[in-house]
Amino acid sequence: MRRSFTAGAFLLVSVCAMSSTASATTVFYTDQSLFDAATTSLTSFGFNSLVTGSGSVTYDTAAGVTLDGVNFVGTTGTAGNPYYLAAAGPNFFFNDYNRIPGASSLQGPGTSNSFYAVTNGVTTITLPSGTTAFGLVLYDVLIGDTTGAGTDTVNLTAGGSTGSVVTPPFTGTAFLGFTSTTPITTVTLTGTAPNEFPTISSVSLGSAGPMSAVPEPGSFGLLSAGVAPLVFYWIRRNRRGRTVV
Repeated sequence: MRRSFTAGAFLLVSVCAMSSTASATTVFYTDQSLFDAATTSLTSFGFNSLVTGSGSVTYDTAAGVTLDGVNFVGTTGTAGNPYYLAAAGPNFFFNDYNRIPGASSLQGPGTSNSFYAVTNGVTTITLPSGTTAFGLVLYDVLIGDTTGAGTDTVNLTAGGSTGSVVTPPFTGTAFLGFTSTTPITTVTLTGTAPNEFPTISSVSLGSAGPMSAVPEPGSFGLLSAGVAPLVFYWIRRNRRGRTVV
């Protein structure tokens, strides 16, 4: 004896499948060990190839700078001074850039700063084709400060979703990354506080692992609410009349 696969059952399966597919495809991480565990074929690089010691190099152009296939461009939102991007050695300015001993960094514009004529700073990062995992080790530099007190909520936007992390003051770094079920070609990095400039120590990129994109908990609640009436209807319909084949 076998129950017929009714239209109601087919619709139920279809709704479940669509709900699963519609769940979040971009998962953000502020813990680098969890990010590493959720990825494969990672490659990482820093910025010592651009500058070391107490030196600095600017890349204030539309081309920005490209390393290992990753392009960085900093825009200021100001017509007279449209670009801001600079590489700095760990000893460039007092303690501000010495978060990781011996490691140089790449600094994009903050959300605003009058000295550098920044009104809406954004660092746009273009990734190699096929990238589904990307992460940054970063901190903040407070412009005009000499103690390393910079801290800010930094946002990383990818695939229409945004993740955030608060960078630590004085010592240490933060991590912010994501995995995606579809390739991401462009991401943006932005700060939220005036005079705080997000500064990148190193970059990791590669592929998301098969279990990295976990559906948001709220998706299951929405699924239950939407499917429950359909399930009830299907059960009643099959109880009224069953087909034996």
